[in-house]
Amino acid sequence: MQYSLKQGNVQLPNTGLIRNYTVSLITGDTLLLGTSSGEVCIFSVSSRIYRAAMPIASNGLMAIAAVDDVIYVGGGDGKVKRLNIGGGKWTLTHEA
Repeated sequence: MQYSLKQGNVQLPNTGLIRNYTVSLITGDTLLLGTSSGEVCIFSVSSRIYRAAMPIASNGLMAIAAVDDVIYVGGGDGKVKRLNIGGGKWTLTHEA
């Protein structure tokens, strides 16, 4: 098995998206990037377009995992959150 990694330009908003990225995950056609400010930035891999930034946790995101239409994030504040992302809606369902 062989993999090829490619790089390319991505369309970003004109201002306001300078972040330090701490964690990343590709699920399907979506790239999820956790930031040190506690947001998840969402990019479309195939079209190379920025989609959105969602504030999730305080003190940054330290971990992210996906199972089907659910993502789990671990924040620097010690909380683990479960978010349902099915159907284009992001819903916080559990927090510990």
